[in-house]
Order: sequence, then structure tokens, then C-alpha cells
Amino acid sequence: MWVEIVLFFVLVLVYAVLRDRRPRNCPPGPVEIPFFGRMPFFDEKMGEYLKENYGDIVSYRTGTLRSVFLFDSDTAKEALGRLDFADRPDFFSTFSFDDQKTGGVIGSNGAQWQHDRRFVLRNLRNLGMGKSYLEEAINIEAKALVEDLKKYDGEAINYPDSFRTVALNIIWQMVASTRYDLRSNEVETIYRLTKEFQNNFSTLLFLPLFIPALNLLPKPLKNFIFRDYLVDAFVEEMKIVIDDTVDKHLEDYDPDNPRDLIDEYIKDMKTSEGDENSLFRRGALNQIVNDLFGAGSDTVNNQLKWMAYLLARYPEYATRMQQQIDAVVPRDRMVSLNDKPNLPLVEAFTVEALRYASILIFNVQRSATRDTNINGYFIPKDTLIQVGNYSIHHDPRYWDDPHKFYPERFLDESATKYTAPKKAFFAFGSGRRQCVGELLARMELFLFTAAIVQHFDVRPPHGVDLSLEECANLGGLRVPADKKLIYKPRN
Repeated sequence: MWVEIVLFFVLVLVYAVLRDRRPRNCPPGPVEIPFFGRMPFFDEKMGEYLKENYGDIVSYRTGTLRSVFLFDSDTAKEALGRLDFADRPDFFSTFSFDDQKTGGVIGSNGAQWQHDRRFVLRNLRNLGMGKSYLEEAINIEAKALVEDLKKYDGEAINYPDSFRTVALNIIWQMVASTRYDLRSNEVETIYRLTKEFQNNFSTLLFLPLFIPALNLLPKPLKNFIFRDYLVDAFVEEMKIVIDDTVDKHLEDYDPDNPRDLIDEYIKDMKTSEGDENSLFRRGALNQIVNDLFGAGSDTVNNQLKWMAYLLARYPEYATRMQQQIDAVVPRDRMVSLNDKPNLPLVEAFTVEALRYASILIFNVQRSATRDTNINGYFIPKDTLIQVGNYSIHHDPRYWDDPHKFYPERFLDESATKYTAPKKAFFAFGSGRRQCVGELLARMELFLFTAAIVQHFDVRPPHGVDLSLEECANLGGLRVPADKKLIYKPRN
């Protein structure tokens, strides 16, 4: 009797292990522990290891989620453009501020995503994205940034919060008609919670997303093991900010004088009242506002950190850019977009910084909407698709001396004209979910970088060697480790 029972359980276990194996004709990848797979990772070193050992298309599983990583530019661009890979994974809804968990432009899918994305793109364009009159608003923030950095009087400081606030102010004026003082206490709590989350980040934090059974653990135990409280605190604080902002707009909404994106959404929401099929909803609006708040400030903030770090590490480029700027722009005038053709090195510097930094180590996950294939490999439904941005941006197949910071790669032979990258550039994503704010981000990075270069010499403190590059990994974001730098006003 006992023999039969033991044999039965052995057969069940063998069957379960066989069922748990990598599906036939899936891309190659590392050995997987049955029922677990492998620990999740968010760093470029592991991506490079997978690429070197298993090729350009690699399969990797954690818990119930299988990922396929793409390290080839052409394959990645083709995949990101396919309808098969247009969706986000289901776990994105975990962080949604929408009561129906379907709204927004970053983590939503299907008809609601298409609706919200079209609305955001249309209204950001109407509000100035990519147009010259938005330049005035950016340069107001650039001037404020210059004045804020001058207040430190040449003292060595860590990357200031004003990097994030100037970026937030641009998008937040378009979204909510609000501008914060660069040293405002109103956003201090959010910044503090963001830093606390980043400083305490570990891969364990995201393990319950890959292994849903872990969510059944008691909350105190999850807080202890996975530090759930960090995410909870940040989400609750953001909900307060978003709810207060939208509530205030609803209170003083004037249908004849819409001021910003929230007002435009409210107008459409009120117009469609009574229509059961309408996709204009308060929950979706909350998520759209949250998406734009985070994406509009975090990305540019982290890239400005890279700009400051690279200016300090490569002062020869800063000197050459200053010479270009001084030749065409009076010192009492801010650089404008009209100056861009005469400042090719400034534009080349910002684009090379995007490539070199590769802030987003892996493109935001997509999910296979059905069983499909990539280059002949079988890709099961719900497989996560991730493009190795860092690996592609540092691949010698596409870039000469890829680990060298070399803005000249984006200049013509005479070094008098900027030349845009033609392939293997994924700083703003690609395909159906390419960043909706790309034009705005490019405008900001050019004008903010030019403002810093025009008014400051950025240097490390005496005795600090920046050639020993140190990067911090903040949950898949690659940023320079906190360094005290000196922003010395130019004479």
C-alpha cells in the first residue's frame, strides 16, 4: 500500500516537473529550478551575461512568469512594432490608481489604452509639445535652475532636487496648470519617499509579482521580507496628490475656459455622461495624471544627473560647448531651439548621453497576446518581452568603441552638423508604445543642458576622481551614484 502511495506521488512530482519545463522550441536560456525558475534581475551585467552565453534571444523564468530578452536591434524593433506584443503584463494593474484597473497610458491595454494614449498625445500637442511656444516655459525653468544652482555659491553638493522639480514643472503646467517653487515643501514628501524606496531597493521587493502565491503571506511578514511598506507609502502619498489635484479641477471647472489637460478630460467626461460605453472616467483620469507626473519628472531628472556627471568627468567637452554657445548666444540670453543648428556639439552631447547612460536598462515589459514566434522560436501567450537597451546601446556591432563616451559619433565629418542615430537607439522605446513625451523630453534635455553649460563650470571637488565610474541601479534604472559636484558660475 505504502509503495503505491509513494509511487503515485513520485509520478505526480515527475509529471509536474516535466510540465514546468521550458516549452519546446523556446529560446535558449539558463537552467531553471523547478517551480521557481531563477531570481529576477534588473542589472545590465546579468543582461550582458545572458547575451554572451545564450545569444540575441534568451528565455528566462521567475515563478509563473517567463521572459524573453532581445539583444539584437533589428529583432527588437520588429517585435516592439507587432500587435502580438502591444500589451503590458497583467501585474501592472497592481499599481493602478484606476478603480477599474484599466486606465492610463503606461500600464493599460486594449481599447482603454488606445483611447487614453490618443487623448494624451492630442492634448499634449495642443498644449505645446514639440512647438516653439513651449520653449518659453522650459526656459523659465532653465533660468530658475540656474538661479537655484547659484545659491550654492560653489559648494560641492549632491544632485539637487531642483533637477526633478524643473522637469515636473514643465509637464505639470500642461497637465494641471501648477508650477512649484524649486525648493517647495509641497513635493518634498514625494521626493523623500522616492529616495527611501530607491535606497532600500532589492530584487526581493518584486518577487511577489512573479510568484503570486507570496501575496497570501500575512502583511507584517511581507513588510519584513519584501518591504511592501515602501511601495505602500509612496502609492498612498501619490494618491493624495492626484486626488487633490483632480478634485480641485472639478470644483472650479469652467467649460468655456479649459486650462490644461485635466480640464480637457473633464470636458470630454461631462460631455459623455450617460453613455455607458464611454471610456472617459474619473479612475482613468487619475491614472493618466499619475503616469504623466512620474514619467514627466523622473526620466528627465535622472538624465540631468547624467548630464552633470558627464560635464564634470569630461570638461573638455564642456569647454568646447561653451565656445560654441558663446559664439552665437549673448551671455544675457538663454539658448533657444533656434540656436540648435549652430550648436551641433550640444545636441550630440545630449544624444550620446542618452545612449551611454541607458537609464532604462531594459525596455518596459511587453506581454505576448497569443502564442506566437520570434525568429522561429516559440513564444507562449503571456510571455514577457524585454529589450536589452543597455546591451544594444553598447554593442560593437552597432557602435564603434561603444563603452567610450564620444559625442562626435553624432557629428558629420566636419563636426559642424548633428547627425541623428539611424538604428540601435532605444532611449525612448520603439513601436506601438514609444514614449508619448519624447519630443518634450528632447526639448528639455537640450535647453537644460545648454543652460548649465552656458552658466557653470561643473567640476568634482579637489581630489575626487570621476574616472572610476560608479552607477546605482534603482529597480532597473541606471543612474550615476550620488556624487558631490561643484557648479561654479562662469565669469
